[in-house]
Amino acid sequence: MTTEQIEQQAIEAADGIGKIGTQVSLGIHHAVMAGGETTRKIADLLHGTWLGHPVHAVLTDVTVGAWTMGIVFDGIGALTDSDACRGVGDALTIGGTISAIPTALSGLADFSTFPDWSANTATLHAVANTVGVGLYAWSIAERRRGRHGRGAVISASAYGLTLLSAWLGGHMVYKEKVGVNHAESFEKPEDWTPVLDSADLPGNVLKRVDVDEKGVLLYRDGSTICAIGSVCSHAGGPLEEGELQGHCVQCPWHDSVFDLRDGHIVHGPATQPQPRFEARERNGQIEIRLPQDA
Repeated sequence: MTTEQIEQQAIEAADGIGKIGTQVSLGIHHAVMAGGETTRKIADLLHGTWLGHPVHAVLTDVTVGAWTMGIVFDGIGALTDSDACRGVGDALTIGGTISAIPTALSGLADFSTFPDWSANTATLHAVANTVGVGLYAWSIAERRRGRHGRGAVISASAYGLTLLSAWLGGHMVYKEKVGVNHAESFEKPEDWTPVLDSADLPGNVLKRVDVDEKGVLLYRDGSTICAIGSVCSHAGGPLEEGELQGHCVQCPWHDSVFDLRDGHIVHGPATQPQPRFEARERNGQIEIRLPQDA
């Protein structure tokens, strides 16, 4: 049995905890949606919609980096009996734990909309992080009481959980494709190409057509024809099954909202816009082509 197969079996064995995580995730997501525009904007900030990239990954570098250097200076302080190095280790441990707060909040936002297939991994990742932060808080308390040695040992235990959590995070991204762009990429059509009879696209209706075996979502906005990719960039949801909100569409899977006129993100969890097309109505046909300004 390969290492990859062992890893996969271990994650699949966590179905029970994954089911619990799914319920927690749905509860958080429903609370965000129930809060209206204000909570959605806060969630967008934490998802990284404004950044074009999940912000959680950026913040973890700060937190894990501080904890890593904290372990290094704890070790140097122990080997050289240097109070100065111990002090640096204390400061880095505290700094990493403080930065863990926004890191955890961004992670919680992403946890609220993880794809179904990553439930086990995402929940294990969240549990490891939660316990790790708790251990770091305990370590800081011990350090402040003057028990630096005990605090350093606790930090080392917490760091082991941090490494496990980092591995789980990598597994989600590289193996389970969480947080990557799931939208289909298009190289055609470069020239105006008929894709649908005009009569088959009434107003206020979402219509999917296939172009080069990939989905394009059409929408008639008055006299304007809109066309964007039909596969949601967040997790691959079918936008043609989504809910119309004015000239926007809300994904049926995790409620990302895109403007049908140009594919830009109105609300996350998506961090990548939808591919867009130029579209027109001519001789009873809906025609599209790739943007000429791309």
